[in-house]
Amino acid sequence: MRLRDWATLTPVFVHCLGKLSLRHLWYLGKQFRNENPHPHDGKLYVNTFFPPYPSKAFDKFLASVIDRKRVPYSTYFAVTDKCPYRCAHCSYGMHEKGTLDTETAIGIIKQIVALGTVTLGFTGGEPLTRPDIAELVAATGDETASILFTTGHRLNVELAKKLKEAQLGCLTVGIESDERDEHDSIRGGSGSFDEALAAIETSLKAGIYTAISTVGIRHKIVSGKIERIAGLAEKLGVHEFRILEPIPTGSFTGETDEVLTRAESERLSNFHKQHNRQNRGPAISSFSYLESNEMFGCGAGFHHLFVDAVGNVCPCDLTPLSFGNILEEPLADIWSNMGTIFSLPRCGCMMKEISKNGGEIKPGCKLPLEKQESVAMCKKLCPGKKLPAVYENLFRGQKLPDRELIQK
Repeated sequence: MRLRDWATLTPVFVHCLGKLSLRHLWYLGKQFRNENPHPHDGKLYVNTFFPPYPSKAFDKFLASVIDRKRVPYSTYFAVTDKCPYRCAHCSYGMHEKGTLDTETAIGIIKQIVALGTVTLGFTGGEPLTRPDIAELVAATGDETASILFTTGHRLNVELAKKLKEAQLGCLTVGIESDERDEHDSIRGGSGSFDEALAAIETSLKAGIYTAISTVGIRHKIVSGKIERIAGLAEKLGVHEFRILEPIPTGSFTGETDEVLTRAESERLSNFHKQHNRQNRGPAISSFSYLESNEMFGCGAGFHHLFVDAVGNVCPCDLTPLSFGNILEEPLADIWSNMGTIFSLPRCGCMMKEISKNGGEIKPGCKLPLEKQESVAMCKKLCPGKKLPAVYENLFRGQKLPDRELIQK
């Protein structure tokens, strides 16, 4: 991080003195060296894992950390199942189909915000296929940051202006290759690459914090394509480059060979650190690093939540296990009941573990699994006693549910 970034964030660390342990603050301080924050609209974005600072959303986030609450810091809401493309890696493939009306969708958003969510992600399907998408974003309010994931489809100057006025926090456009033909082939639609680049330019001109994302499959790692997409991101002038790991879920269900090895994950993690320490170009946000045991681990059902396009509530958008439907019971009740299973974050991706152990999620089955199946599957998993490093420091000396007290 640059000196100016440390100066901006110093009041946050000062505020936490006496409320969080020095060990925890020291560890976070060391890890922040691996970030490349970007100022935008008077706020500092470390990356889209956190709300921008200063903001009401960040204040809400910090308060829940200090209180050590089990809160879904990020909740993703699939506002539609519709999409003009057919990507082989689509995490929403095989999910129950449907699109809720505006009133119902806004009601769900209000419940998500009331639960304490500090970042609400609009996903799908393709969210921009909804004519009311700006209205849904506006319903998030100013106490919750918002991020919209898109292929870039249908984004024009007028819509970008509406999204900016609705206080959209970030627009993330998926880029699967730096080459037009390869990107179009992966999307399954000619012209998708040019559409994505046009959307990025439109978003930036509208003054929206803009990111690109890609799925870091093995081919992209070994061929150097990750670095080339990062170069494209810098050339385009985007603020952030998000790198996801391939997870055998949705349309990728059963594709366990695509799961990265530990060495491959570490390579993406190191790319995050090394690139960000150069303090140039977009911020790199690699899930291989941010969700590693070195950082936050897997927060599915603990600090992350997913609501699909027909109201099913799952611990994560990559873990299609339903614990109830928000149209049938309040989200707060579903979240509370999930706490008996997701009492703490875990080391290692939950969906990776399910797939590794030959879980009952098979290609061609309807997703998400029903509640009874979901609960039974989760009970077979052993989260272990070790916590991801950030939480080990945060909870040190605390009485923990279902696990032994972390030794001082």
